Amino acid sequence: MNAPVIVGFDGSATARSAVHYGAREAQRRGGDLQITHALGWPVILPPFHAPYDLHDQGQRTAMLDLLAKVAHEVQEEHSSLSVTTRLLDGPTSSILIDASRNAQLLVVGHRGSGGFADLLTGSVATQVAGHTRCPAVIVRGDDQLPDDRPIVVGTDGSSGSRAAAEAAFTQARLRNAELILAHHSARRSSAGALATSTPPFWATIGDAAAGTHDISAQYPVVKYRTEVISGDSAAAALMNFSQRLAAGLLVVGSRGLGGFTGLLMGSTSRSLIDHAPCPVMVVPSAHDAK
Repeated sequence: MNAPVIVGFDGSATARSAVHYGAREAQRRGGDLQITHALGWPVILPPFHAPYDLHDQGQRTAMLDLLAKVAHEVQEEHSSLSVTTRLLDGPTSSILIDASRNAQLLVVGHRGSGGFADLLTGSVATQVAGHTRCPAVIVRGDDQLPDDRPIVVGTDGSSGSRAAAEAAFTQARLRNAELILAHHSARRSSAGALATSTPPFWATIGDAAAGTHDISAQYPVVKYRTEVISGDSAAAALMNFSQRLAAGLLVVGSRGLGGFTGLLMGSTSRSLIDHAPCPVMVVPSAHDAK
């Protein structure tokens, strides 16, 4: 049996987007959908609250009712999908990271409230991105882009970017979408435009594209290409490139080297989580995965 797709839910609008995104992913992957809420004292109370009244009902009862309602909505839209809900006690980030050990994908909204209020400052999203044991998607931008929109994956030759490339090839196959392997470089063409990769130039930047040929051989139906992208930082380059391409998903490793070193402590991933024009998938390396 396939591991489930797990979605962190708190009742906010972004969490609802995450649930519907997760449902589509579970449908593509042939897995179940599990909607999870971490019950704890909310960091921010009304007027910044989830759409349930903590004063009229017990918080636990109210959230159980809301989880059941959302699960029913998803089930009506995806009749063949198995949907379950869980309400767990504990810190949000710990609950989600622990849940990721038994998931094929973890999905959260980029901002939340209630049990996920820390997402307002990005701390939970950053912790999930840095410590998840399975690929994690932070839903932002347009979460209902057509499946066939291009997928962009950041590459730098590290084991983390290899894991990201494997996940990106899988997503491209599931969506029948084009895949672009993008490497950040400060180098620009004479006209100042983005430079397109050529074999001699790739040779000068080491193994950034190495290891992808054997991965691509496992996905013969996936159309892919490599690009060198320029910008003041890896995050800025990836965001600008993804926006110009109208990408449907941006994929990065949770730890990187070279242009993506910032992912180690979340500087690049934090920027992408806060500002990317589309959903962002963060993939742990084989060492960090379960």
